Amino acid sequence: METPLVVVHTEGGPGIGLGHIGRCLAIREELGDGVAFAVDGPGSAELLAARGIAPVPPGTPAPVVLIDRRTPTAPEAVTRLQAEGRRVCLLDDPGPARARADLVIDPPTGCSWPPASGRRLAGFEHALLRAEIRAATSQPRSGVEVLLNMGGADPEGLTPALARALRAAGLTVLTALGPAYRGPGPDGDVLGSASEWPAALAGARLLVGRFGHTLLEAAHLGTPVLAIATDGRTGADAHAFAAHGTIDAIEGGGPEDVQTVAERAGTLLADDARLAAMAARGRALVDGRGATRVATALQELAATTVRADASAAREDGPTAASAAEDMVWEPVR
Repeated sequence: METPLVVVHTEGGPGIGLGHIGRCLAIREELGDGVAFAVDGPGSAELLAARGIAPVPPGTPAPVVLIDRRTPTAPEAVTRLQAEGRRVCLLDDPGPARARADLVIDPPTGCSWPPASGRRLAGFEHALLRAEIRAATSQPRSGVEVLLNMGGADPEGLTPALARALRAAGLTVLTALGPAYRGPGPDGDVLGSASEWPAALAGARLLVGRFGHTLLEAAHLGTPVLAIATDGRTGADAHAFAAHGTIDAIEGGGPEDVQTVAERAGTLLADDARLAAMAARGRALVDGRGATRVATALQELAATTVRADASAAREDGPTAASAAEDMVWEPVR
C-alpha cells in the first residue's frame, strides 16, 4: 500500500454512533486512497468494509494524522505525533490539545470553541457531507411526513417510544434505524436499508432526530428538523444552533419526554410558513462543498510536512531527498 496523505483516527459503535466515521468518509471521497482509517469500536470496521475500505494500524505513517473522537485528545499525544514529523488535525475537539494542533476543524454544531494556536476551519462552509447526501437534492422520496432517526446507534433507546408517540399524535412516521442500533424494532414503517436514507431525508417534511451531524445534512437538503438534545452537554449546543433558523431544539433524554416531542412535532408541521423558512435557511447556509474545502486544507498541511522532510533529506543525501520529493498529491478540483 502506498503511503496515505492522511490517516484518520476515529471510532464508532452502539454507544457512540457512527457520525464520526460518516463525516470523515466525506474527506475520503475527495482524496480517495490518500485517506486511510484507523478505527475503534464494534461495527466500525464492518462499516468501512461495506465501502471497500480496509482499516490500517494506528501507527501507519502519513504526513497528516486527523483525529475525530468523542473524548478530547491529550496534548501529549499531539506533541508525540509532531515529534515523529507528522502534522496533526483535530476535528470536533474542544480539549486543551487545540493549543498544539496544526489544524482544527470546528463544526457549527458546537456553540463555542476554545482558542486554537494553529489554523482553524469553522462555520457551515466546512460541513462534511458525503456525495450521496448531496446527490439526494435531485431525488427526494415523496410521501414522508415525519422521518424519525436517533442517530447511528440511539444509545438511550428512545426510538420505539418516540415512534409510538408520534403516531399516536396522528402523524405519519417513517423510522430510520442506524447501522449500530441494537434495540427493539419500532412499530410502523421502517426504512428498508441505509442506502434509502439520503432520499428519505431529502423528501421528509420534518426530521425528528438526535442533535448531531445529521442536522447539517438536513440543512443542505432543505429539511426542517426537530432536534432532540439527549443530555445537558448537547442542550446548550442545540439551543444555540436553533438560532440559525434551520431547526427547533428540545431537550429530552428519557421516555417521559416523548409526548412533549410529539406535541412539538405536530405544532411545527401545522406551520407551513415556518417550515418553508427553515428549509430556505438551511439551503443558504450549507452549500455542500465543505469536504472539498477541508480536503484542500489537509493537502496544504501535508505539503508543509513534505517540504520539511525534503529539506532534511537533502542534508542526508540525494536518495532520501528523492523519496521525500516523490510524495506528490494532486490538488482537489
